[in-house]
Amino acid sequence: MKFKFKPNFKSKKTWIIMIAIIAVLAIAFSFMSGGKKVSKYETAKVERGNLVQTVDATGKVESANDLSLHFDGMGIVENVRVKEGDTVRAGQWLANLSLSQLNAAVAQSQASLDQKLAGATTEQINVAQKQVESNQIALDKAKKALTDTQVLADRNLAAKYSYALNVLDDSYIKMYNAYSTVNGVKENYFQGNDQEGITVRNNLEYQIKNPKDLAKIDIDVAKVSQKPEDIDKAITSTLNSLNKILVGLTAIRGICDETTYQSRVTSTEKTSLDAQKSYVSTAQTTVSSLESDISVLKIQNENNLNNAEAAVDTAQAALELQQANYDSLVAKPRDIDIAFYQAALDQAIASRNKAIIYAPIEGVITKVNKKQGELISSAEAMIEMLSPHYEIDVDIPETDVVKLKTGNDVVITLDALGKDVEFVGSVLSIDPASTDIQDVVYYKVKVGISDNNAESFKSGMSADVLIKTNNKDNVLFIPSRAVLSRNDSNEKYVRVLKDEAIEERTVELGLKADDGKVEILSGLSEGEEIVLKIGK
Repeated sequence: MKFKFKPNFKSKKTWIIMIAIIAVLAIAFSFMSGGKKVSKYETAKVERGNLVQTVDATGKVESANDLSLHFDGMGIVENVRVKEGDTVRAGQWLANLSLSQLNAAVAQSQASLDQKLAGATTEQINVAQKQVESNQIALDKAKKALTDTQVLADRNLAAKYSYALNVLDDSYIKMYNAYSTVNGVKENYFQGNDQEGITVRNNLEYQIKNPKDLAKIDIDVAKVSQKPEDIDKAITSTLNSLNKILVGLTAIRGICDETTYQSRVTSTEKTSLDAQKSYVSTAQTTVSSLESDISVLKIQNENNLNNAEAAVDTAQAALELQQANYDSLVAKPRDIDIAFYQAALDQAIASRNKAIIYAPIEGVITKVNKKQGELISSAEAMIEMLSPHYEIDVDIPETDVVKLKTGNDVVITLDALGKDVEFVGSVLSIDPASTDIQDVVYYKVKVGISDNNAESFKSGMSADVLIKTNNKDNVLFIPSRAVLSRNDSNEKYVRVLKDEAIEERTVELGLKADDGKVEILSGLSEGEEIVLKIGK
């Protein structure tokens, strides 16, 4: 008997049977899977080992350029030690200019250094001591000369001011006599209210009497104080008064010759007025000369004192120089002094070596352009040579060039020989100028081939270079993709898995190596399990 089930999807019973079948199948699948729990994480272990950081690139093998060797300056060729066709080694002396003066400079610098190291002789110390004593005597003389100059200046100025007081007294007497004479003439002839009388009286009052009285006040003050500034003021005041009095005398004397008074004023009184004018004029000249003499004397005194002070300063500086020289001779040589003399010697040697051409590399001399005795400039090539070596130029992107430095070891393979044949070399130079290739910044790096089997290289061959930029042995490392950064800082951390729980751990990173590995300086221990990725 066969049982045949025909589902009726409109029947409730049919739906119940189908749900039951699905449930049975789900339970069966669960048992078949063995009840295993699928992990939610992709993890890795903290390992210990050796890390290597490299930069790889591809380039072409090229022959090294021919070399033109020049002197650094102009001179006469003194010696040529090679000829065309000679094979020379790196550092070999090839040619030189005249070296006599340069060798003498080196010898002098060497002697100075040796002398500094050995210290001064007794004779040198004695000579230096005598120079100190001699300069001390010169300084003492200069100081005495300064003192004597000051004393003489004060004395001469004091004498001049003393003489000035006498001149001022004499000048006042002349002003007073002029006043008395004019006053007598006024009393005798000019008492009326005519124009002449008024003019005479006004001149007597304002041009003679008042200036005379003002000069007397300043002269009396100067005689009492004896101060140079008071005497200077009295001289100026007296000179001004004499000028005014002379003007007043001249005006009054002129009125005496006018028609109305020409016959009235006696010739004796006119002669007396003329005499007063002469006396006042003479006094005016004397006081003016005195004022000029004092000014000149002050300038002379100042110049003499300045010269004497300069002589003292010069003598003091000379003494200090000799004292410093003596102290230097008797003192133990300082490291800084030795360094100075050593630097001078190094400079002399460097200057001499600029007159010598050394072979920069191993190679073959192809041409010698000058002979012994010929003149050559720095622009002219002295010797031309050919390098038998090969180099490889490669382009390194800016992200990797910062890892390189000259001298880095390089592993070289040639496409023509296969990857199993390796050669060694080193980074010779890194061009500081960048090159843009398809919007990517690159830098030219020159790799030298130092392997003994360099004869395998041919110009134009394709070469792969692996530049070893850094390495560390026996260090902890993890995959670099396990390292995370916090958004608010540069702090680095990893997620450590412990008992199915995640712990965030701050780490300190070291070398970023090949194969996506990074060194762990702190924060993790060997064998710990870290999370690379959290599953869905």
